[in-house]
Amino acid sequence: MDIVECLDLVDELWDRDVSGPGHGIVELAVSGGDRPESGLTADDVYALEGALTERVTARRGDPHRWGTATLRERMSRGEEIPETWARLAAQAVELRAWKSPAGRWLVITVADTDPEAEVRLLAAATDDAPL
Repeated sequence: MDIVECLDLVDELWDRDVSGPGHGIVELAVSGGDRPESGLTADDVYALEGALTERVTARRGDPHRWGTATLRERMSRGEEIPETWARLAAQAVELRAWKSPAGRWLVITVADTDPEAEVRLLAAATDDAPL
């Protein structure tokens, strides 16, 4: 998926109904890992994340930035974290999030916490507050 397609999907996530736990998480890009046909390296996925974040910031303003260590710690103590945020925290180290005037959150992150898995660029939308 190129940057234009990623932006279109992010805009769709921002605007569509995402009711239900975790339904608003989509994979925008994935590194090849053992699949050379994908054509993307982990560095390519990080570069795409940077380019996408720049363009969304130009449209929506500066993002909130969260490290996920606190969310993972809270989950390990048994605290209930909204599903979308919990899923993202389990897969990524840092989240970039924008909040719409209506209260919807748009998140862009790179899922890279599993050293055995491909690096994936994720976008998510949720009406649940992160904290």
